[in-house]
Amino acid sequence: MLGGIKFRPKSSKSGSRDTSGSLPVPATFRNMKSAKGNRLGLLLLSCILLWFFNPFSLLFTHSSKSKYPAPRPYTSKQIIKSNSKYIYPPIEDGPILKRMGMDELFRETKRPDPNVQGLEVSFIESLNVLDDPNPVKQKLKEENDNLISVTNRARNAFKNQDKVVFSPKSMKNYPKVVIVSAIDFERYPMDSLAKIVQNRVNYAHEHNYGLYVRWYQEFAPMVNSKSFVSSKERRKWARIFCLRAAMFAFPEAEWFWYFDEDGLIQNMHTDLTSHLLNKKVLNSVILKERPIIPPNGLIKTYKNIQTENVKLIFIQFDNQIQTNSFIVKNDEVGRAIIDFWTDKLNLNYNNFPHGPDSALAHILQWHPFILSKAAIVPTRLLSSIHSDQENAQSKDNTLYSNGDLTVQWPSCDGDQCNHNLLKYAPTK
Repeated sequence: MLGGIKFRPKSSKSGSRDTSGSLPVPATFRNMKSAKGNRLGLLLLSCILLWFFNPFSLLFTHSSKSKYPAPRPYTSKQIIKSNSKYIYPPIEDGPILKRMGMDELFRETKRPDPNVQGLEVSFIESLNVLDDPNPVKQKLKEENDNLISVTNRARNAFKNQDKVVFSPKSMKNYPKVVIVSAIDFERYPMDSLAKIVQNRVNYAHEHNYGLYVRWYQEFAPMVNSKSFVSSKERRKWARIFCLRAAMFAFPEAEWFWYFDEDGLIQNMHTDLTSHLLNKKVLNSVILKERPIIPPNGLIKTYKNIQTENVKLIFIQFDNQIQTNSFIVKNDEVGRAIIDFWTDKLNLNYNNFPHGPDSALAHILQWHPFILSKAAIVPTRLLSSIHSDQENAQSKDNTLYSNGDLTVQWPSCDGDQCNHNLLKYAPTK
């Protein structure tokens, strides 16, 4: 966290033969020719094998591992280390950022379209592209800028949040689970944003989890749009990018739970690990042979899925996959799923009506390997849905009830979102 409000928790991977000679041909002549031909074939085969595999080269060469580019944030080559496992932006900057607007928080450039000659395309870039290559010089520059105005400080904090990574003094208490949330400074007032973050801090502290929070608006360069947040479905892509960024910030964590801003964790004493991530528990609740697109989808989850192979845990309601609350394993397969999910082919495909929700449904139906790593669980294990009607009941048993882990209101609009939040949030 880069300064600002401090949220303190509440305690509690066949040839012809020549017959012109006078002597008869020996009876074994053909066999002799055949053996000679076989030896020649074996010799050629041996040469080919040596050419391709060349085992003798091992005696003269040193083995070396493949070198890959070092991982880095989405928008910068620099990082900012934090010894706090609660990473979140300065919440008090929300009103300032809202007043500044997206034009002041990003740079828009035009470049030639690589696919259409003579056409220019606009690209949204983070202000991190303007940073000095020397981190020390950049830090000094920002410190001076921050003294000039509150606007400068808020702008720098906004762009720098992508750089923040967890760097503990000791690995002893490294969090195994990290809660991830994206928050929108245009959707909730500052006081409500503070309640959302405080809610996650309290739960993370209770179970020694990590916390990673980012502004929705920060992911405009990934979507290449400064107005994507205003689209109900398009804005959901920020959730997936936010979780991938959290994997960079907490590289040693085992699981990442994305829990969207439109909801609160209600049962502070329920540990997600024992509640769901435990192998025996997970095996007992996985919905096997479940249609990916309910109720009558042809492609279903596997009936013989093994819990140790599960890398993605998600829920369904309203006859579709939902991404307001889902869990990903932090290993090679889990990260690959997220990277494939956010590929530009999926991101820019116009026939995904529900953004990343539709993209994931497509991926699971067309890629059996990923389907074999995915598990659907009952909705209320990860997301109990708020209802405006008292004592309301749902056919699919998704509505919130006292004692549930969470409550969410993913379909809210306008002031109703904040109204729902205040209904469940503690007054102090």
